[in-house]
Amino acid sequence: MVALPLYPASPPAVPPSASSSRIFSGFHHWKTALGISLAMGAGVGLRIVPHLSKHRSTWAAALLEALSSPKNLSCLLGTAISPLACLSLSAEAPPAQRLVMEPKTGMSFPLVLDEKEKLAGMGLRKKTLLGLKNVTVYAFGIYADEGSLREKLGSKYIRYSTTQLQQSKEFYQDIITSDSNLTVRLVIVYGRLKIGSVRSAFEESIGSRIKKFTGTKDDRLLQSFTSIFKDDIMLPRGTTLDIARHPGHILQTKIDGKEIGCVQSPLLCRAVFDLYIGEEPFDKKGREEIGLGLASLLLDSSS
Repeated sequence: MVALPLYPASPPAVPPSASSSRIFSGFHHWKTALGISLAMGAGVGLRIVPHLSKHRSTWAAALLEALSSPKNLSCLLGTAISPLACLSLSAEAPPAQRLVMEPKTGMSFPLVLDEKEKLAGMGLRKKTLLGLKNVTVYAFGIYADEGSLREKLGSKYIRYSTTQLQQSKEFYQDIITSDSNLTVRLVIVYGRLKIGSVRSAFEESIGSRIKKFTGTKDDRLLQSFTSIFKDDIMLPRGTTLDIARHPGHILQTKIDGKEIGCVQSPLLCRAVFDLYIGEEPFDKKGREEIGLGLASLLLDSSS
């Protein structure tokens, strides 16, 4: 398994299936060898996630600067690469086995979830815990089904560009309120997180969204969701929590692939996904990335 940058500088000059020993056998300079490796990774990343290609010039410049002298090697392996999501895969791995790494936490997300939903983007949930500031509680990724997006929203947005959709409040609201297949995957980062804290956090955040949308509390609806998080559930670092919206506004929750509950409610679905891609999201930069990804998935599937 090799970590490859998602944001490419140029297409690969050598097929990714070539063995590393053959690639580097004719090179004696470490910068040349490293540069070839990075170029290959960039090309593979672009082919897999084309909607991230807008970043190519930025990271090409960063890599060129980092390779300019041995002094910058630490930058290449650290700060110059840290903003990049990385792809961990074998050259011939099927899409379902390809993993995208969230760069700030190192948490991995499959490029494709349940064989049909594609990763649109990632973000972070930070919160003050036990008096500590800016604790990263979990990383999250939003997944969408291209076919479902096209069916629900394709005719309305086919004439727009990805940038226009990324900046459109109406587009995000249509994603949030439709009943297309949509999933948010949470990957636990904070290793001391307790299920009671998760339950309380959802009661606060989802409860506030329900009140925002309806003007009143709905404790019964809120408890139908938060009560599924039983006290015996453990959440060690790396645990995955999937909250998926299915047609008919059915909200299904899984922990490490095991279903723990389902609730049917358009309002609850709206409240949950508003946390991540609504007007006041947990991660504003993450929302921008996710918005671009959702727009790209919709327009690519509608073309």
